[in-house]
Formats: sequence, C-alpha cells, structure tokens
Amino acid sequence: MNSEFHPGEAADVLAEIRNRQQQVIDRAMVPVWYWWTVGMLMVVLGVGVDTRTHLALGITIPVFVLGMLSATGGAVRSQFRDARLHDSLLAGRGVMAILVFDWLIVGCTIGIAFALRAAGVSYPATVACAVGGLAMGLCGPVLSRKLRRIMLANRAGVR
Repeated sequence: MNSEFHPGEAADVLAEIRNRQQQVIDRAMVPVWYWWTVGMLMVVLGVGVDTRTHLALGITIPVFVLGMLSATGGAVRSQFRDARLHDSLLAGRGVMAILVFDWLIVGCTIGIAFALRAAGVSYPATVACAVGGLAMGLCGPVLSRKLRRIMLANRAGVR
C-alpha cells in the first residue's frame, strides 16, 4: 500500500479537515436566541431593583439566576456533547473581544441607570436594562460573528 498522497488527494484531505474544523466552530457558536434571552432577563432584574420590595426582589432575582443558568446551559450544551474547541482558538483577540463587549454592556447599563436616577426618572434600572438588553440582543450576534472569524483564522495558526 502506497502511503504517499498525490497533490490532488492531499488538497482534498486538507479541505475536508478544514471543513470539519469549521463545522466544530459553527456548532460552538452562541445562538442568537441566547442574546435576546439575556437581554430580557436583564429587564426582569431591572424591574425587581426598581420595585424595591422584598417580594419583587425575591421573585425577580431567582427568575434572573435560573433563567441565566438555563439559557447558558442550553447555549453551551453542544460543547459537552460534541467535539470541544481548543483553547487557543479564542486566545488573545477573542478573549479581549468578549471582555470589551461585557464591559461596554455592563458599564453603559449602569451608567445609564445612574444618570436616569440622578435625573429623577421613574424606574431608571428598568429603562437602563431595557437599553442594555436591546444592545445585548443586537450586538451579541455581531460579537458571535467576530469570534467565529477569529476562531477560523486561529485554526490555521494565523493571528
């Protein structure tokens, strides 16, 4: 049996490997529904904060926590069933993109809430969380696409 590949066969094998790598990366992407779910849960938490009663907080905080756990579990379950991504795929730029995204969403939401409260607006946390939730739903898929591009570039060692 000849173990040498002809150039055409080697190209086909490499193309198949790249295709399989892309399939693994695509399966690991955060689904669009997740970003909107997190945005809605932010609003639930904002309502609880603005209502300022023990009952409201006793309801909204567990709803937020259980909702986040359920949504996150649903979004990442394929990571535990299927092939796992190598840590180096997101190293550097990917991690920084995630951190900047989180800082912007959280920072802007908190900043808006404080500004609205200082201005005397009713339900400042709810309004701010609605703005942050909208940003999460609209910008989360943009982050996902960026992370996909980073992972596809990093699979070949290109940085």
